[in-house]
Amino acid sequence: MRDILITTTIIVFGILLLANVFFRLKTFRTFKKLAEYGVAFSKEHVFDRKRMEKEIIAKHPDHRQLILSHVNSMKLSFRISALCMAVLTICGGVLLYYR
Repeated sequence: MRDILITTTIIVFGILLLANVFFRLKTFRTFKKLAEYGVAFSKEHVFDRKRMEKEIIAKHPDHRQLILSHVNSMKLSFRISALCMAVLTICGGVLLYYR
């Protein structure tokens, strides 16, 4: 049981880590393009879609898809990171319990 749990933890964490790296790289690529176009925004814009539409996308309507892609990949990367931490914490707790 313990070996199965350890193996499952390693596999799940590895998959989540690879997915996170993929979305981080995607985020960096879109950030580079946005920086070249002179598009900048703060974390408040990332978490408030209405504010993003009103203040940033209104100024740069040509780059709407790129901006939204960047924000979505950032949010997904945050979620995957949180999921990685949760998986490690839960599996670590279970392993300590069966120790």
